[in-house]
Amino acid sequence: MPYVKRVTRAGKTIEVECYYTSRYKKKGIRRGDKVRPTTEQQKKINTRRAERELRVLINANYGYGDYHVVLPYVRVEGEPPRGREDMRKDMDIFLRGCRKEYKKAGLEFKYIHVMEVGKKGARHHHLVVNRIDVKILQECWYKAYGGHTRVKVFPLDDSGQYAELAAYLIKYTDTHRGRGEGALQGKRWNCSKNLERPVPEYIIITDREYFRAEARPVKGYYVDKASVGRGVHSPEYCGYGYFRYTLVELPSWGKDRVFTRD
Repeated sequence: MPYVKRVTRAGKTIEVECYYTSRYKKKGIRRGDKVRPTTEQQKKINTRRAERELRVLINANYGYGDYHVVLPYVRVEGEPPRGREDMRKDMDIFLRGCRKEYKKAGLEFKYIHVMEVGKKGARHHHLVVNRIDVKILQECWYKAYGGHTRVKVFPLDDSGQYAELAAYLIKYTDTHRGRGEGALQGKRWNCSKNLERPVPEYIIITDREYFRAEARPVKGYYVDKASVGRGVHSPEYCGYGYFRYTLVELPSWGKDRVFTRD
């Protein structure tokens, strides 16, 4: 059976995934019957794909000292929660203010934006942005939301692997996207057009190479053990195997060492 190895370089990470594909099916081999996944299965597939795309986007464009920013709303007893259109207007004002202030500082503003509804109904804006004086972010949100709340800023670490952040942001998108009642966003996230979008490299491999594949560190990188996975994609309707792992660049003090991250 035809397998491919997809290699995606994003910032300090190299994502490797080996999986079956019919795109490179050999001549003379009959394509099997295609079975449509159920709605729930397709939802899981879409969520997994979205998480990967967001993870690669964050890893490729952000690093040590950049920010995960949370812009919360104040809930006032007796008043309805902030509506979808009001939240969008607030964000438009905030983003315009940031573009202006980043330009003044000689920086190019890069952002990824996700709306969130908490378990108890609280509204938040989540953003990943490149570093600038936190006071500027606070002033921009003050202008957008009338100064009613503070800005929460979480600097990114120096690992270059922000899989947990991507998973956290994607976790809430299924509950408030779409066009139904209460939906906040049609897309899982919005982002600036100036972000780098890594292009994967595809290498055709044999089924033997697939079954013998191992997560091995290479010079200058270690294996993120939390990223290693081997299994079957939706066995209920497909049953094709996959194997994936992520290599992360070693910190400068560990360039001559080989280790794995738990």
